[in-house]
Amino acid sequence: MVRGHHGLHHHLAPGIPPINTNISGKRPAGGPLSAGASSPPAKKQTKWAPEEDALNIELRRSGMKWDDIAERLPGRSAISCRLRYQNYSEKRPEWDEERKNKLARLYARFRKDMFDIPAKEMGLPWRAVESMLWHMGHEEIAQRANAP
Repeated sequence: MVRGHHGLHHHLAPGIPPINTNISGKRPAGGPLSAGASSPPAKKQTKWAPEEDALNIELRRSGMKWDDIAERLPGRSAISCRLRYQNYSEKRPEWDEERKNKLARLYARFRKDMFDIPAKEMGLPWRAVESMLWHMGHEEIAQRANAP
């Protein structure tokens, strides 16, 4: 064994870094924790590619944890994946023609169910409630919903 500036080291073949025997857990002044123990931090990315967004959404909706999702998205941390999902993906779904068509079909299929509860509360047919809501529009509904 040889005493080096990071502690005791065994003689090793050339090219093999010595093992750090510093067990105090404290970082030696001016030196790394250990040779080759950690890789450099991942490259910081700023812009998300559409493929990354799609994978982030797909993996999260499948029930995967954020740490596991981050492992599938190189250069992305669990926190950045979660924030992207919450602040962007959840709020701004992509509405291509196929998705709009699917929404229209689902609406047509479930519209009676959607309006049954308010219709029963008001003692009106569900179609009358649906018609009035369409007539009022989003802004008027929001305004009237907050009225005393």
